[in-house]
Amino acid sequence: MLCTRMKCCLQRISRRSKMDRCFFKNRSMNTKVLLLLLLFFTCCVKVKKDTTPFLIGTGVVEITPPEGFPLYGVPAVKSTGVKDPLYAKAIVFSQGEAQGVLLVCNLLGIPRDLSRIVRERASDQTGIPFQNISISATHTHTSPGITAAFKEYALRELSGRLTEEDQKSYFTFLIKGMTEAIVLATKNQQEVEIVSGKGHAPGISFNRRYLMTDGRVRFNPGHQNPGIVRPAGPVDPDVHFVLLQPKDTVANSASLTVFASHYVRGGTEFSSDYPFYLQEQLKTIFGREHISVFGLGACGNINTVNPEEEAGEDPDVKVKRIGNILAHAVENALPGARQGEPDFCVVSRVLYLPMQDYTGEELLWSKEGTEPLYPERDFLTKRRKLKISEWGVQPPLEQLRIHEAVTPAVSGEPYRLPVEIHVFRLDSETAIVTMPGELFSELGLSLKKRSPFANTMLIELANADIAYIPTLQAFKEGDYEAVNSRLAPGAGEEMVNQALEILEGFKK
Repeated sequence: MLCTRMKCCLQRISRRSKMDRCFFKNRSMNTKVLLLLLLFFTCCVKVKKDTTPFLIGTGVVEITPPEGFPLYGVPAVKSTGVKDPLYAKAIVFSQGEAQGVLLVCNLLGIPRDLSRIVRERASDQTGIPFQNISISATHTHTSPGITAAFKEYALRELSGRLTEEDQKSYFTFLIKGMTEAIVLATKNQQEVEIVSGKGHAPGISFNRRYLMTDGRVRFNPGHQNPGIVRPAGPVDPDVHFVLLQPKDTVANSASLTVFASHYVRGGTEFSSDYPFYLQEQLKTIFGREHISVFGLGACGNINTVNPEEEAGEDPDVKVKRIGNILAHAVENALPGARQGEPDFCVVSRVLYLPMQDYTGEELLWSKEGTEPLYPERDFLTKRRKLKISEWGVQPPLEQLRIHEAVTPAVSGEPYRLPVEIHVFRLDSETAIVTMPGELFSELGLSLKKRSPFANTMLIELANADIAYIPTLQAFKEGDYEAVNSRLAPGAGEEMVNQALEILEGFKK
């Protein structure tokens, strides 16, 4: 069968004048072959230069709940107001037949069912394949509590039994807003050029796990704790960014910025945290119409608390300071940023990774026990992952087994959790990787160091809410993140290896 380019060459010959066709017809076979090869390579060169336009659209929809909606982590406490709005922000990429979506929401996490529903509806309304849509969260803790409560809503939605109350609920409003952001982004696509770069913001993020004088590793040991020896892991001060510039203009209409650190604020008022101030400062740099999309880097063990300081910079001051620092890191890196030739592609890969196991005794204790199952274990080290939540649903690990995990077919095998990885190639040096869970910074640093793309932007908390993804070393060290992980040790390393395989495949 002839390749597309060879067919192109033959079509060009058939369209030539009668005299030219006679000239070709009267040549010897060797001459015909040489002429055909010449046309073939000429066609190849022209195809390479004649690039398909790279289109990008953005869509922004507010998803702030009404006052009084339960807050994350404290469902008995209702919100008392709004410091700054929560948004769903979408970027739609397309080049030729390739289309992909990155949707980022100011939420704590993205339950798998929320991702499924929004992706299905967005795909139906835009024609973009389900598997080419990735939805992630910025992990703000001043956001609505939806993770556990959403499950019952999703079960009713799946069976077509949503009530009238459901139709008027915040969950319905949230789904509609997230879907609308993607639809809006699809509708307003325009040809753009991309400027890709990497800035630095040292001194504002800190590893929250510390080696103590007793030889153990502790999570958040407190300000000026005399037992601290040193941090138990690194931080990632890089500020990755992509600026989206409409063709033949000098304005940067939108940007994607990725940085790795937990939230700053607490309290009872809704807030999108430091990404809000990043957005406001970027507007002063690029213009009030600029749309800033923020992706959270690998920061399962990173936050903004400096243990060497005395407790307490005012959160309202600190959140603004961090947002401004990140914006200026982007601005300062602009002279070294590069404009690439767009070459868009998106790949989705689903892994089936083993879950952590638990005994029947542990499950019974988590539901009925009042005394600690394991003596000498405190809040940080007991198996909190089996604790019944305030909503009264199953413990998180049991809930995952029932609703999301693949049941083992052979006795003795682990339950396996579907874990989806997305990789978006923007140009020869720029790629976006999204993964679920709160990944440890070491995993993000490993991915970026080994990636064949100079600007590899890793965004966590995508498409499923599966808690912490520690390193093998962190599982050995134990403490909060390790005992709250849903996946078995080694899962994080496997996720990185699979993403690298896709990235390396893009270069072949």
